[in-house]
Amino acid sequence: MKIFKYKLSFENRTFVRMPEKSEIMDIQMQDGIPVMWALVDPESREIVVRINNYGTGIGIHTTATKNEYLATIQNGDLVHHFFMNYEYE
Repeated sequence: MKIFKYKLSFENRTFVRMPEKSEIMDIQMQDGIPVMWALVDPESREIVVRINNYGTGIGIHTTATKNEYLATIQNGDLVHHFFMNYEYE
């Protein structure tokens, strides 16, 4: 197992390629951008996951399945709530 870092964005969604056997540890601001750390098994097959970013007061897609809450971070006056989505179209 290793800890990997993934840079995210403030867009509505970010697609991340990561090992299937991964556990998200945290999301925080680093150098002005959101960064996600995960405990991963680098030997497991790689998958693509979608990280959704919702601002406070913004509607959440009700068609999204398997939405898993990850973290909330602040960027100045804005608050971002990140969710991982394992199934997307």
